[in-house]
Amino acid sequence: MTPDTRPEPLARRLEIASGASRTLALRAGASVVCLSGSIRIDEPAAGAEAASSLHLPVSAHVNAGEAHGVASGGVLRVTAIKGAEVICVDVPSPFARFFGVATKIFRLNRAKLAKKGLGALHKIS
Repeated sequence: MTPDTRPEPLARRLEIASGASRTLALRAGASVVCLSGSIRIDEPAAGAEAASSLHLPVSAHVNAGEAHGVASGGVLRVTAIKGAEVICVDVPSPFARFFGVATKIFRLNRAKLAKKGLGALHKIS
């Protein structure tokens, strides 16, 4: 079995019919942007809301042009009150962020070590 090395897309565009629901798994810090229509987002309770083992969902109503930030990652249920178009912007995993930073560092070092091939093309007077 060959592992799939393609990165997951960080943004997903969804069209949700009126009254339909979608279940999404997003990390903490992700955003759900409503482009048209209106949606209700139900996310699991965390922190003070989950006191004394009450795990009631926290609900948020989002209209067109508004965004909702996901406080504590997990499974969200997005329900369209009116037909809605939604963009879900997830944050990269810590693993992907680490390798992104490492790649930038190596690219900077490689650029500094590269020969400057255009040194003799200046104007001589």
